[in-house]
Amino acid sequence: MRGVALALGGGGVRGYAHLGVLAVLEEAGVPLRGLAGSSAGALAAAAYAFGHKDPWKVHEAIFDEEVARLRQAGRLRTLARLFSAFRRPALAETERVAEGLKRLFGEARLEESPLPLAVQAADLLSGESVVLRQGPVWRAVLASMAIPGLFPPVEWEGRLLVDGDVAEKVPVRAAKALFPKVVAVDVSNPPPQEGPKTALEAALLAGEASRRRLKELALREADLVIALKPPFPIDTFDHEKLPLVYELGKAQAQKRLKEVQALSQVRLKDLARALRLAP
Repeated sequence: MRGVALALGGGGVRGYAHLGVLAVLEEAGVPLRGLAGSSAGALAAAAYAFGHKDPWKVHEAIFDEEVARLRQAGRLRTLARLFSAFRRPALAETERVAEGLKRLFGEARLEESPLPLAVQAADLLSGESVVLRQGPVWRAVLASMAIPGLFPPVEWEGRLLVDGDVAEKVPVRAAKALFPKVVAVDVSNPPPQEGPKTALEAALLAGEASRRRLKELALREADLVIALKPPFPIDTFDHEKLPLVYELGKAQAQKRLKEVQALSQVRLKDLARALRLAP
């Protein structure tokens, strides 16, 4: 069968680049056989699958001024300095985001998606990847976007679910379960160029380095990787950069379009394998 599945990684506002990538692939007529998303990638995957392809409308639906103000404290890793000053489960509530997701998706369920759709979250207690294929779309996306410490976890069938990036920043395995040929879209920032100034920053940088290494291992399982490659770090909550990241997504997809098209074709070795497995 022709086509590809996409694995869409997390990255806050950089996740709107996914809709730029999808716009290019749609215009080129690339058959999409499944979408798997984590965190911001989950929002983009679900939005596209249910026909919400305009990044500005998606952004308007879920924009929360309180969350946007978090960027005034700097990049996410510097927010950790504030943790000791708070005696509550999370720095921000998610009512506004939840209401926006409800308006966007209504009563739609994952299993009703016109495209096979997988939303990746993580079990806060075990650290396991939890791939959601059934249930309310809005709640699944909310769980996948629940950054630990910043937003409260989401209860789901006896589990406490948080941001899918905790388990796998780009959900390649979840995409492979939908369709064997996978294009991964990585919207990560470039690695930091400056060393830590405090012990806390050193600890946080070490954590980031570990997650970056795990991401690279996951990307090896993809057939093709489209990387956003922003020219400078773009803060998770810097919503003013939405037009930039959307255009970056389109530009990077256009650069790799021929490769995606080639991958989406039926290859002789795939056909032979299918014939061998046929009863």
